[in-house]
Amino acid sequence: VFGIECDDSIPGDFNGDGVVDGADFGFILAAWGPCPGCPEDLDGNGTVNGADVGLVLSVWGPCP
Repeated sequence: VFGIECDDSIPGDFNGDGVVDGADFGFILAAWGPCPGCPEDLDGNGTVNGADVGLVLSVWGPCP
């Protein structure tokens, strides 16, 4: 579901720089809590929480 592709659709790359890193993690922290429909809610449950952190960490790093 969260495979990395070399384009603007990298899940977790909120700033669009081709890398999932600390800058993107900041987006997760800023959106923490109820957030229906926001891009940081990677699992789509309406809340940005630890599950979304896990998904960001699973794609951490540069686009291959």
